[in-house]
Amino acid sequence: MTHLLRKSFAEFLGTALLMVAVVGSSIMGFSSTQDPVLALFITAFTIILALGCVTFIFGSISGGYFNPALTFAEFIAKRLDISELFAYIAAQLVGAFAGTVLANYLANQKAISHSTRSVKGLHSYITEVLIVAGLVLILQLLIHQYNDHLAPIAIPAWIGSAFLFTASFSIANPAAIFGRMWTNAPGGTDVKSGLLLIAADVIGVVLALAIVAVLTAGDDDLDGLAYLTEEEFVEATDHTI
Repeated sequence: MTHLLRKSFAEFLGTALLMVAVVGSSIMGFSSTQDPVLALFITAFTIILALGCVTFIFGSISGGYFNPALTFAEFIAKRLDISELFAYIAAQLVGAFAGTVLANYLANQKAISHSTRSVKGLHSYITEVLIVAGLVLILQLLIHQYNDHLAPIAIPAWIGSAFLFTASFSIANPAAIFGRMWTNAPGGTDVKSGLLLIAADVIGVVLALAIVAVLTAGDDDLDGLAYLTEEEFVEATDHTI
């Protein structure tokens, strides 16, 4: 198995498992209780745990993105090449579809269906921009500060909190939005709404990258040091560890 194929497979698996958690928890949460707040907490808590687990397990193999927004941001930051960009995004989209189908089946639902749930209101799309921008900003700054090992904690914390402080039922992930088009679970979304949410994701990525550029201005000499070996770091910075 080639290096790129191995990394793409990790992105596929991580995204699929994440979608099993997203769709499955929405089905189980909203079907097991009449309390919408409790159902929301069940879904949010499940997503936090699942996202943390897959990021921790697969992060050392592929980077643990499971999200085209994060993948594209890493490409712009020149930490992924063009072949990795397309391979990762393809793996994430296929993984999102596979995970959704599996979640539907496990919940004794129709394996493949089309969501009829629409996202209404401009505020929902602005919320999506905010959540995606925050997500990309967190990962980019963690990497810039050499704290990317904290991503399995920081990213689920942001997504989980955003899930509760907004009403968009969004996890800021174009692949997940694509997957949600294939289920009529409470967490599903119709095609029109899904495409608009993905457009909002693109805006969020651009906004986040602009903010990162401002916050890290003047630090160009340090770009990429987070991924150097100890010997390379010493040579590049003329410091000892």
